[in-house]
Amino acid sequence: MTEARPAGSVSALRERVYATLVGLSTVLLLLNYAGSTTAGEAVADVAAAMGALGLAGGFADVSAHRITHGTFPRGDDLRHILAATGHVVETALLPVLSVGAAALGWLPLSAALWIAALSLVLTIAALALVATRRTAVRWPVKLLLFVVEVAIALAVVAVKLLAH
Repeated sequence: MTEARPAGSVSALRERVYATLVGLSTVLLLLNYAGSTTAGEAVADVAAAMGALGLAGGFADVSAHRITHGTFPRGDDLRHILAATGHVVETALLPVLSVGAAALGWLPLSAALWIAALSLVLTIAALALVATRRTAVRWPVKLLLFVVEVAIALAVVAVKLLAH
């Protein structure tokens, strides 16, 4: 039997999933332009995409709280919103650091972007694995769920890339 998760944990994990998909889409898009963009521009693009997502999530949570309760969030509610934003920052850390290493001349930009992409794909796989492991079904169904969840995540990224 699995223990219940507080609503704030669900929100924070949802933000991590969104951040991973947005980050991967951004990094893969930048790979297409690695020859014509600077590492500094790539760092700014990744940081802006992830930062905008963090701000959008925080804005949405505060707005939803105000609509629902008629007050600004305080106490535990505010901590949950900040924790969700923190998950976006955590997800952005390795991609920003790897592309930042390219900006410092320590790595070629394309290598840094591939490292960032790999870290985000592994994050998707880890999240899917944890979700699947916690699901109370037999292992063949868990394997199918894992494959389907990763495929859906990668399909979301592909659709986002096709839009660009």
